[in-house]
Amino acid sequence: MAVAAGVGRGVRGLGLGFNEPARGAEVVPRATSRRALVTSIAVGEAALDLLLACGCELAGRPNYEQLQGEPFSVIARSFLPEPVAETAGVAKAALDRGEAALDRGEYDGAVKEFTFVLEVAPTEYKLCQRALLKRTEAYRAVGDREGAGRDFRQQWLWGRGLRWPGHYILSYVFLRPAFLPLDPEVEENEEQKRRGGGVLPLEWILVLGLAGLYNYVLYQSLH
Repeated sequence: MAVAAGVGRGVRGLGLGFNEPARGAEVVPRATSRRALVTSIAVGEAALDLLLACGCELAGRPNYEQLQGEPFSVIARSFLPEPVAETAGVAKAALDRGEAALDRGEYDGAVKEFTFVLEVAPTEYKLCQRALLKRTEAYRAVGDREGAGRDFRQQWLWGRGLRWPGHYILSYVFLRPAFLPLDPEVEENEEQKRRGGGVLPLEWILVLGLAGLYNYVLYQSLH
């Protein structure tokens, strides 16, 4: 008995006691919780940007009013790619007539042609965006600042919809931390400190600054 007790004390003295938890026993759960936190933050940021893109897409479309009151499934399907509209050729001809009228200074006729483009082919992004841009010029030429501002806002919003490359860059920036390796020996990595300290993430500041500069230059070029 004395020998067994001595062996037990010796084992515990070496830090090998069976009743003591291993030093790294909590490393895996702690690392797992950090991974879950970082991943949830990354997915949440990407989801918010996706919602922003969908909101801009809806608000900028010429047929936005037609979707009001529709079920969510109908609105969701409207985000999917659609085949070229059968009226695209008619819309292109009207766009050409409107641009010719704008060059001749026939602003009222140009506005009618550009409006026709938006009505007959509201899903044709490039045609409608050009029609909005040209109708903005026509409104500005006749002194209709309200109409010009309305068209400019619509064009800007639709341009920041799902087709804007910036959203895909943002998705990469936001989701990247979820795939980076975490050091299991670190109690709290720098990413968690930065995100959990109530400070706006650096990538948000950078992207918002670049977006603001880009849109300021765009606005100045159109006014």
